[in-house]
Amino acid sequence: MPKFLKGLLAISLAPIVMVACTTSPQKTGKVTSSTGHRIYIPQEKVILERPVPVKTVPTSYLTWLSMGDNRARVQEYERFLERNNVANVVPNFELLKTARDWQKCGRSQYAIPNRELWNNAIPTLRIFKALVAQKVLTDFEVTSVYRDLPLNQCAGGANSSRHLFNSAIDFRIGPEFPQSQDYAFIENTKFKLCQFWAQHGQSLDMGIGIYASGQIHIDTQGYRTWGPDHSRGSSMCNY
Repeated sequence: MPKFLKGLLAISLAPIVMVACTTSPQKTGKVTSSTGHRIYIPQEKVILERPVPVKTVPTSYLTWLSMGDNRARVQEYERFLERNNVANVVPNFELLKTARDWQKCGRSQYAIPNRELWNNAIPTLRIFKALVAQKVLTDFEVTSVYRDLPLNQCAGGANSSRHLFNSAIDFRIGPEFPQSQDYAFIENTKFKLCQFWAQHGQSLDMGIGIYASGQIHIDTQGYRTWGPDHSRGSSMCNY
């Protein structure tokens, strides 16, 4: 049995341990986790669980979809994902995003990966599907998936970036511009992601990177983690 299938079986049999948090009535918004770690948020009340926001299709995606044969190619990609039970894990207008710097680099905001790269997305989307099903990820937005070589170079991606192979997903937690009341939720979600990686990452060949920008990277090209300086030591998942 392939390693990723064994990992997914393990996920279904052994749910991750969720961090238990309490709210403090103090104005500092002190949150204490079950491990004793504390997060201080300048607010009266800290909310770590909240309704999942409704995603709306951007006008820019609809415009791109109407150009050339994009719609037909997207529908073909959708059918491929459906056959592999990973359709609609991420809405297409996020799944087909290229890079946050697309405009600066003079490239397209959306792109359909070459057909020979489609299979590479399946293991990573299966991880994403498990994260959503277990409510590790709720309020998130995917910001980058497949990039061609010129865009990857312009965006500062590594020469061997998994985005070139359509096997990586970058995303952020919460809103693009977080407010004070968002930070406890963001940090708690990162903590749960690290728990998932620690428990299931090795069997899934899962890599997770947490950047200073707030972006999070997930791929299925090896069990590893890194943080803001691109080393394991700077990753919060290393502790």
